[in-house]
Amino acid sequence: MPKIMIVDDDVITVTELIEALRTSGYEIGSTAESGEEAIKMAKKTRPDLVLMDIVMPGKIDGIKAAKEIRTKLDIPVIFLTGYSEEEYIERAKSARSFGYLLKPFNDAQVSSAIKIALHNFELEKSLVEAHDKLEKVVKVRTAELEKAYDQMSALINASSDAAQLLDPKGKIITANKVTTKRLKAPLDELLGKCVYDYLPPEIAKKRKGKVAQVIKTGKPSRFEDRLGRLVLQNTMYPVLNAKGKVVQLAVYSRDVSPEKKNIANLKKREKELKARTRSLEEANTAFSILLRRREEDRTHFESSVISNISTLVNPYIEKLKGTPLDAVQTNHLHVIETNLEQVISPFVRDIGSRVLDLTPMELRVATLVKEGKSNIEIAAKLSVSKNTILTHRFNLRRKLGIKNKKINLRAYLLSFH
Repeated sequence: MPKIMIVDDDVITVTELIEALRTSGYEIGSTAESGEEAIKMAKKTRPDLVLMDIVMPGKIDGIKAAKEIRTKLDIPVIFLTGYSEEEYIERAKSARSFGYLLKPFNDAQVSSAIKIALHNFELEKSLVEAHDKLEKVVKVRTAELEKAYDQMSALINASSDAAQLLDPKGKIITANKVTTKRLKAPLDELLGKCVYDYLPPEIAKKRKGKVAQVIKTGKPSRFEDRLGRLVLQNTMYPVLNAKGKVVQLAVYSRDVSPEKKNIANLKKREKELKARTRSLEEANTAFSILLRRREEDRTHFESSVISNISTLVNPYIEKLKGTPLDAVQTNHLHVIETNLEQVISPFVRDIGSRVLDLTPMELRVATLVKEGKSNIEIAAKLSVSKNTILTHRFNLRRKLGIKNKKINLRAYLLSFH
């Protein structure tokens, strides 16, 4: 039997519905008292139909919940409403419900509404499936027609080739627009005329010889000739009848003048590119040397800073440790020592070189996060509140470019040196 979900915050109504459903032999799937709970339970239990009260507590009322359940889960919904709730009817239409039950209702009304809703839902699914199948058939047929049309258009009116269909004596049966332009005559004038009459004598003589060859052998012929400034690459195909006799000839003439010119230009460009490549290789070599020297200078500078701190600063810190200091002075000394360690830390230098706008406090927080310290531990160590640490973590994610991404901050920081 179909499984029915009930959504209503009124205990009496829910009880009456449960009794009505059991009387009609339906299975009680689950119940909910708010729109938020209804969406959650529908996703979990996947009922066959939902009985949804329109007015319920919470941010999501029955209409909004029904829309989401209908749209995302494709589950039919019947609205439960009272006579005083008629102002919701217009809004409820947009949820595409499958009926209404007006309170108070009896068992027969509940059973009838559910049967009608489930029947209409099945009809809707059948219509959708039929519509989808029809669309697929139409799409396939349309694609086939478009393909056939494209093939015909490409064959007859290809922009780069002149296409002609001739009889064995050279009379034009049909031709495309490129042919009419090349022979400088309209199509209605060319039809039935001999193509040789529109060609220079030497080309006409050559074409006649090729036609005779194709008729004799029954095989295609490919050749080039010149028509004025054009270099034409021609292909002549025999059209055979049932007895294997050549009855027509399909001739395609492509203007390859631009290609010939391009080949010459490409050879010229090739020489120029070889010269530029040599120049770029020399520039790359010089740039590599400069980069290597810059890296050496940076390494030398870092070593110098570390050495100066070790020899000029650390001895005095050690001396201060041996002097009587109060709690505040001891804390300040600890901060100075910690900051100096961070300055010479490879991690701090690496992250500081990648993200230039990190504050000293953010660098300290990043170091402690990388060490695996918790927010509470970091707050205690830096003498600030936990919320302050959370703010610094947020700023770190934003500046590192991982805000709103499912990337662990510590794992990301561990990718630095």
